[in-house]
Amino acid sequence: MLVGLPPPLAPPDRPPPPELATAVSHGYNCRCVARHFGLDPTAYQELPACSLTPAEYDQLLAEAGAVQTEAKRLAAARDVTGAQRAYGRMRQLAQQLDRVSLELAAVSDLAAVCYSAGDLRNARQCAEAVLSGFAVSTAAIVHFGQYAELRMIEGSREVAERVLLSLSTEEGDLDRARELLADQRRRAAFRKAAEPGQFPREQLDPHGADELELRILEVRVQVAAGDPAGARDAIEEILADLDRLAEVDEVREQVAALQAMARAERARIRQAGGEEADATADLLRLSTGHDGPTAAKFAIGLAETRALDGDVSGAIQTIAKARDELAAAGVTGDVAEASYALGTLLLLTGAATQAREQFGHAGKLWAANGDTSGARRLAAALARCAAAEGDWAAAEEHAARLRAAARESGEWLECLRADYLSATIGYQRGEDPRAVLDLLLPVALAAQEYRFAFASAQARTAWANSVAGPATELLMALLAQLGETRLTAELIERACAVGAHPENRSLNLTGSLPSLAAPPAADARLPLAALGSVTSSLPLRLAPPPGLRWSPSSPMELDGWLRLAAERYGCAPATGTVETWPAATPGRETFLLRYADAGHTYLSWRTTSDLDTVHTHPIDADLVETARGFLAEASPTPREGERPADAVRRSLDTFGSFAAEQRLARILALNLLPADLVARLRRATRPLLRIQPSPALAAVPWGLLALPDRRPDRVLDADEVDACFDSDLRVLDLADVSLLAPSGIPRREPAPAGPPVYLLDPRIPGQSAFGDLGSVLGKQNADSPLIRHLDAQLAAGPVLPAAARGLELVRRTDTDRRLLAELVAEPCSRLVFAGHVSRIQDSHGAQTALHLSCSADLPGTAAPIGAHRPYTAADLALSEVDLPARVALLGCASASDFGLPEPFGVLLAAVAAGAGLVAATVWALPTSAAAPGSDPMAELIIAVDTALAGDDPVAELCAWQRTRLARWREHPEPARSPAFWAALTCLDATDDGKTWVR
Repeated sequence: MLVGLPPPLAPPDRPPPPELATAVSHGYNCRCVARHFGLDPTAYQELPACSLTPAEYDQLLAEAGAVQTEAKRLAAARDVTGAQRAYGRMRQLAQQLDRVSLELAAVSDLAAVCYSAGDLRNARQCAEAVLSGFAVSTAAIVHFGQYAELRMIEGSREVAERVLLSLSTEEGDLDRARELLADQRRRAAFRKAAEPGQFPREQLDPHGADELELRILEVRVQVAAGDPAGARDAIEEILADLDRLAEVDEVREQVAALQAMARAERARIRQAGGEEADATADLLRLSTGHDGPTAAKFAIGLAETRALDGDVSGAIQTIAKARDELAAAGVTGDVAEASYALGTLLLLTGAATQAREQFGHAGKLWAANGDTSGARRLAAALARCAAAEGDWAAAEEHAARLRAAARESGEWLECLRADYLSATIGYQRGEDPRAVLDLLLPVALAAQEYRFAFASAQARTAWANSVAGPATELLMALLAQLGETRLTAELIERACAVGAHPENRSLNLTGSLPSLAAPPAADARLPLAALGSVTSSLPLRLAPPPGLRWSPSSPMELDGWLRLAAERYGCAPATGTVETWPAATPGRETFLLRYADAGHTYLSWRTTSDLDTVHTHPIDADLVETARGFLAEASPTPREGERPADAVRRSLDTFGSFAAEQRLARILALNLLPADLVARLRRATRPLLRIQPSPALAAVPWGLLALPDRRPDRVLDADEVDACFDSDLRVLDLADVSLLAPSGIPRREPAPAGPPVYLLDPRIPGQSAFGDLGSVLGKQNADSPLIRHLDAQLAAGPVLPAAARGLELVRRTDTDRRLLAELVAEPCSRLVFAGHVSRIQDSHGAQTALHLSCSADLPGTAAPIGAHRPYTAADLALSEVDLPARVALLGCASASDFGLPEPFGVLLAAVAAGAGLVAATVWALPTSAAAPGSDPMAELIIAVDTALAGDDPVAELCAWQRTRLARWREHPEPARSPAFWAALTCLDATDDGKTWVR
């Protein structure tokens, strides 16, 4: 009597295939089927299921279903030991029932359980057994014509193949992983294309949840292929798609599991890229959403972050506790991760011997589990331990093993990390510096170039901090040791070239709002609290710098090294070539100074009269920090939590005294200007000093710096610096000073000349004249100096926007982004903006913004601040606005681009939009309210407008600043303080010979 499934509709018309010689059927015993059709049963096996009554069969089948449900629950809770016991019982029932579908379901689930537990060897055995059993069962299905049964085992094959896909990814067999991905997608497409009713609804993936799981697995392939940048972008898209499915009842549980899977993957990617804070946020969310062994797994990652915050002992205790819980649950892979994390923390504390024990424990588990990627991690860890103990032979042996394994894997990112470790060990050991350089230089260049593969600024910055930055710091120290002046200078040039957002000018500033999800600002009074909450998530990909040319007679020595980096590590070679020097002014010497931060700060300088002779100087990080500390105390830019008015009072306490200001100028000069540069400046005749500061030095007022007459032979205290000076000679006394535009910022042909455009103290919607975003000019009348100046401009010719008198150009309510786009679309000679400029205190230049009269309903990339939407650098970069050749951005620290690890704020966005010369300020400008009885803000605007209308704006502005310096020396009263005028500078890109668009 047949029990279980109904018999086939027709007898088989051929002998059983070889696969069935020792196999059972796909749901009942083959011998029973043979007897049912009167066939010779000798070719088929007979199993106990033949003797079951229907009641017995149904009872066992119900038990099997209940056991499977319990096994899945235990697996989801990461109780590996319990899940394995349950699946063992399920397999026993499957054999009693002669149900291959149940057997394959149990074994495929076991494969997934073993993989999640880190038991890769058993995971592979289970997955391959499922595929083997699937082939046999398929042969039976074809033989008996029961094609509907194929649907019962199809899901088990999908699960097993996904395990094999993950294993292939971890083992570096990416071709096999991609092949498995393609197979799964091909079969999914086949099922969807089949006639209605041929496949159950859940196998048709109606909501796309199964495809999202495949995309998560594809992200792992991207990481293994050395594309964490693409993986990071992809995982964000996946999470967004999962969020859209979260409320669909049919797939709610599946989506919740996939969200946890995707967030865990994102946390790993973020940690690998140095985004510790964001990774911690993911881990916290995962930890609070789970309990038991699952929470213990995430607790390990959280503990590592806790250690970085200084609580190493607490982190070690947390990891040890989590490891015990994971061991009890049988999650050996996570136990290995816990031991590895413990070893890492112990090594950080200097306990190399104990660390080695922990790494050894992790290595034994990885070896038992067949985890080949764990073997590479073990080699790296043991190399670090040996190096920490000075056992260089062992360190190099482990490093060599790691490099061989990395190259065998074919993963360029693993190769890069292995080579960096070898270079580090070689440097620490004191090996031949040239040999270390040959290994390290391509590593550092590849790491620097790869940063531009990330779409988000946060990821680029994290990569720079965790990967590219340390490699570059070691490289610069090595080059200084070798006296490699030229290579050092070229690396500084490349670091200073930065890059711009590629042109995708698709944001219509006069149309409807783009579909950007922006949370409302929590505090409408404080612009810095909300600005950029949208731009930070925009995919404003920064382009890598182009190829550079050192001088007319000499290419870059780095070009060959860049080609080698591309060959070894797969980074894209630079495209195009631009010059790194401006055109020389006849009869005038131009000095080119570029600073770059790499642990210490490095300066390179040369002149246009002798481009092939370069001077480089490392500036100790402590000296830079000393200079920054004194400057921060003197600058009117508010510090964190400081009110603007308090910042101005603090600044005037320093800049209100000539002696205090002179001391600051001398300290800055002694720390930042080397002796050979000072000597050369003294010999020159009114040279042009063009400077590209590093982020650490962005707020330095270079013209104010005093020139020392002698150098100290030791580090001086602040009250000793005067001994190095015989006079009060400043840089501004000898030279004209401007900022040097980065080579990587694209230039355009200048716009046609025309009337000047004035955007002066725009009224900001929802803000009072006395609030944080209130008036910067105060009450103006017809007799005010600025209004008289504007009246004179009107008398000389038309201005924009059209006005009959100067007062109509100040505090307008229509000075928004639409009016700006309309005004600069016509020929104009210059744009003068005076108002509020804000920036977030982070690394994303796209979040700096001008505050125009823009209402919140206008399109843009920043979150509104109450009734107002700021006009960001991203808005300018993404819109079709072209700026005139000369621009003034007079607001608080409008030249702050250089202060960010990733620049391209409003200053450089203006250059990319067509401005050849931009007047800006390096710190927050005090308003005229800080100087009763005078109007220094008006004086500044008039001086800038007059200079921009002249033949040589840089020379004219520097000449004006020299008059201010003379007044300050003559009578150092607060109204004449450098706090009002020394922050002014010009970014000059008009004479550099570059006109190119990316």
